[in-house]
Amino acid sequence: MRKIIYLIFALCFFAKGLYAQSAESLFKEGNDFYLKQNYNQAIEKYNSILASGVTSFEVYFNLGNAYYKTGNFTQAILNYERAKKLKPDDSDVALNLALANQNTIDKIEPAPKVFYEQWWDNYLTYSTTTTRAVIFLIIFWLAIISFGLYVYFKVYSVKKTFFFLSFLFAGIALFYFYVTLQQNRLNDNTNSAIIMSQSTYIKSSPDDKGTNLFQLHEGTKITVTDELQDWKKIRIPNGNEGWVRTRDIEQI
Repeated sequence: MRKIIYLIFALCFFAKGLYAQSAESLFKEGNDFYLKQNYNQAIEKYNSILASGVTSFEVYFNLGNAYYKTGNFTQAILNYERAKKLKPDDSDVALNLALANQNTIDKIEPAPKVFYEQWWDNYLTYSTTTTRAVIFLIIFWLAIISFGLYVYFKVYSVKKTFFFLSFLFAGIALFYFYVTLQQNRLNDNTNSAIIMSQSTYIKSSPDDKGTNLFQLHEGTKITVTDELQDWKKIRIPNGNEGWVRTRDIEQI
């Protein structure tokens, strides 16, 4: 029985190794096609990686670039947005996304926010939760070390210094912990999507007979706030809301 269990584990690790090797091979082939300007073949290879269940910033970013080269700006935007979700502080994806968005029809100005709300939103999204978690752990250990040195030393002036440092580091660590939680909550609650159909009317109700409120075109980013059967309730940056067919959008 034990031999069977070991064999199963060995087969699982072997399959995992082949799986990773296959994705790596497809990624290299896709990059080779891209360099040769065979963008459609590159797209096929990158999509094969995603279809196998492997996702990464590099795959989404390169796929976005390939779609951009073919003039499919909607798919380029979708994949740049997916790449940005994995690395929100990457300057290359931010630049390419901005260039792709220049080719969309809808130019929607976001609803104005109070300056501190805008600053906080920007601060939450400029870095990844992984980076902030690492910073939190470093500062947390600095707080522990400082407190340990406070206990160790007997000289009053030295103890006072390390006591102050331990509280300072603890306060900063708590702040980073709070920010990381807020960013995780934001990522979980933000249900963003892209309009994929060439144009679609946003309805007042989840019904084809609903009133046409406004029209959106492919490539426009929206936020999904609710759903009912084959309909999604969406909100655009200026605050306007309505219902759209699920088939007309694709979630990021």
